[in-house]
Amino acid sequence: MIRILHTSDWHIGRRLRERDRSWEFRKFFSWLSGVIREEKIDVLLVAGDVFDNTTPSVPAQDMYYSFLADLAESSCRHTVIISGNHDSPAFLDAPSNLLNLSDIHVIGTARDNPAEEVITLKGPDGRAELIVCAVPYLRDKDVRTISASDNPGDSERELLSGIRGHYSGVFERAREVQGDSDVPVVAMGHMFIQGGRTVRDDGVRALYVGTALQVGCDVFPEWVTYTALGHLHSPQRAGREDVRYSGSPVAMGFGEAGQQKGVYVVEVEGRSLVGVREVRVPVFQRLERACGTMQDIWDKINALGREEVSVWIDVAHTGSDSAVGLQERVNDLVRSYPLLEVLSVRDESKAEAVSKTGIGERELGEIDPLVIFSELLDSRKVDEEKRKIFMPMYQEILHGIEAGLS
Repeated sequence: MIRILHTSDWHIGRRLRERDRSWEFRKFFSWLSGVIREEKIDVLLVAGDVFDNTTPSVPAQDMYYSFLADLAESSCRHTVIISGNHDSPAFLDAPSNLLNLSDIHVIGTARDNPAEEVITLKGPDGRAELIVCAVPYLRDKDVRTISASDNPGDSERELLSGIRGHYSGVFERAREVQGDSDVPVVAMGHMFIQGGRTVRDDGVRALYVGTALQVGCDVFPEWVTYTALGHLHSPQRAGREDVRYSGSPVAMGFGEAGQQKGVYVVEVEGRSLVGVREVRVPVFQRLERACGTMQDIWDKINALGREEVSVWIDVAHTGSDSAVGLQERVNDLVRSYPLLEVLSVRDESKAEAVSKTGIGERELGEIDPLVIFSELLDSRKVDEEKRKIFMPMYQEILHGIEAGLS
């Protein structure tokens, strides 16, 4: 029996409304270390978005390496880490040779030869015990050749075909390594799978959401024992029991207020998936929203204040009643509750478009650019036929920018 812990989307260094969250991440890593010990985990899988940006701060790096060093004192014999769309592939790859000495395997940059993303993990007896298909986040330049076509639909099909082709090459090699043995194969990926669930303001930079670029879960062969995915921040199945997103360990935005986070403990024996169990992550910093009329907002804040716990609050007036002096009135009320902190106050009833999208005055980095562009098309009353042309073209621009930053 091999016990695997599947986690992803740590986003170390993430801030919320410019508030430092380092202490939350430190608490999470302390908790995670405890879970690894208590559950006697053999293999840790981290499915991308280790950091929140491509140039992590020194404190963010310190948390990362301190946690990895702590693993040496645990039952965890192997760790496999892939990059996500927020990560710098080169940055993650830089210390890989050194980390390999501690059985920490990092695949930041997609390999030209997909077979190089197949990692064979050995048990204490020196024999293979697990084969990991560690596929990082695949960027345009990783999977698509230059096309002469100017048709956005052709570009989408080429990218989707490139992603499928890359995975196919990885699985072909894994099958060769597995041979007739009972050594299980698990896969890793950082992508958007068709049917995946997101919520507004959950921090997902979803370039593929709502487009033909969503990949079907059939990209993962059924002979693969388990697939550990990253990118979507809500823990969920991705079409099959054995294909899952573990989600982010802490809430990335107020859209996830009240959502319970978790990691998965996966048990495999031979080629069989014995079971998958979610272990809930404690809420280190509670997030809440106070929305509606002025009375609704007042009632919510008073109720939270009486609980006498630390809460960060997002206030949005959406009622038809007057919101004159909203900011000052909210500030006056919160002064009575020292454990409450309001991070954002806005009157969404002022503009119908803002009311519909919920974008308000959030930080630019927290808003999906596709949502902004879609709202722009709505405001210009662009018909559906033209949207089918404009949206893929805009995505091409986003992909180009992302490729240039990576």
